[in-house]
Amino acid sequence: MKLNDLYNIAEKEKIKIYDWHIENAYGAFINIDKINAIALNYDELGASIKEKETLAEELGHYYYDATYPLYCTDTVLMAKQEYRARKWSYNILIPFEDLKLAIKKRNR
Repeated sequence: MKLNDLYNIAEKEKIKIYDWHIENAYGAFINIDKINAIALNYDELGASIKEKETLAEELGHYYYDATYPLYCTDTVLMAKQEYRARKWSYNILIPFEDLKLAIKKRNR
């Protein structure tokens, strides 16, 4: 999947994307009163591969409803929700069939 495809997904889902400085983070998914947005810290992202990974993970928060409160202190909940969001991003960035093919090639 290309970076532009991820932006198209966000547009289709009516998720606004903002350039926003976030301390110690590349991005964040925000859902307030059923309004969805993604904040990307473009100053920190650098290469497009990092932008792609970050945007995919933030979309994962949306698709898997993997959210938690802004000032959450429950590290178990946070870890669980971050894992769920990353799982979606891995599945969208590396389709299962491509992964199987890569493993087959490696084992030859």
